[in-house]
Amino acid sequence: MLSIDKITAIEEEHYSSSHTPSLGRAYDAFVARWKEGALDRETALRLLFLIWYGAAEPPYFTGLKDLNRTRITELFHSLGGEFSTDAEVLFVVAVMCQVAPWGLGEEPYWKGVGELFRVRLRERPQAGLSRKTFARRGAYGHYFANRWEAFTSRDE
Repeated sequence: MLSIDKITAIEEEHYSSSHTPSLGRAYDAFVARWKEGALDRETALRLLFLIWYGAAEPPYFTGLKDLNRTRITELFHSLGGEFSTDAEVLFVVAVMCQVAPWGLGEEPYWKGVGELFRVRLRERPQAGLSRKTFARRGAYGHYFANRWEAFTSRDE
């Protein structure tokens, strides 16, 4: 089983000057971690993101294809599901639901989850989160760091 640091190094190839579409290899490594019992929060967050990102962006860009989207429910529930109060989970799921709710599954359901999570997050302004929260966390970190200010400054 690869460590999260080694998987992060694979993901960083995606952001290198050669832009190697390496996220498919990272996805496979996160799936292996999950199947081997590494059911930790970081693995769940990053695997959920990669599955969603693979649905939202074309495979030639990401290197993500043949993703098991049925795992979304399991990952979401491991992070607290609809009852989550974890600020980071609220933020990342709200962003995914805002950008491409269909990437997680049934669009009306996920739009509702996204709105619920936005309301919860507004009740806990920033809740200890910042752009730095996402540093050195691979593709997941790059994606959400770039959306932090825009998301938190809107409609407050």
